[in-house]
Amino acid sequence: MVEGIPSFAREILGRRHVATDVDALCHHLDLLVGTQVAEVIMNHHQVRLGKDGAAFIRNQNPGAGPTEVIEKLAEVWRFSGIGDVKARLVGPELELTIIDPCVKITEGSAKSFMFSYWCGVLSNILGGEFEVGHLAYDSRQDVMKGRIVQHKTQLISSQLKPPQ
Repeated sequence: MVEGIPSFAREILGRRHVATDVDALCHHLDLLVGTQVAEVIMNHHQVRLGKDGAAFIRNQNPGAGPTEVIEKLAEVWRFSGIGDVKARLVGPELELTIIDPCVKITEGSAKSFMFSYWCGVLSNILGGEFEVGHLAYDSRQDVMKGRIVQHKTQLISSQLKPPQ
């Protein structure tokens, strides 16, 4: 047991994390199956983990609002070594700033590793499906920024009116 890590973070990290070179893992997966397929594989994995993490926090704190759940999961990420996450809920979207991210690539499996988790978190908290919107990496500041948005097909279908 590691001192200084809150019990909720130990519970989540203990269930899903081991020490590995994520950059090498993503690079290898991209080479094995191509960046598009690797992105899809990692996306499905990370979305599920995000949903599970949010469900765990909500079960532990039934009265927690969306912002509190997101803040607790950002804290877990800081302890995990993935990066120092600053998250801000803006309507149904999530703005993410990740300082010193463990991977610095904005495509393929690395993109999904860093951001799809948060799509799962929002799916659990707000319902519906979410996807990674705009993202960018600033190498001078070692900061990755991205936005989690409602899935395009969901936006289109919510704008359609049923026939009368």
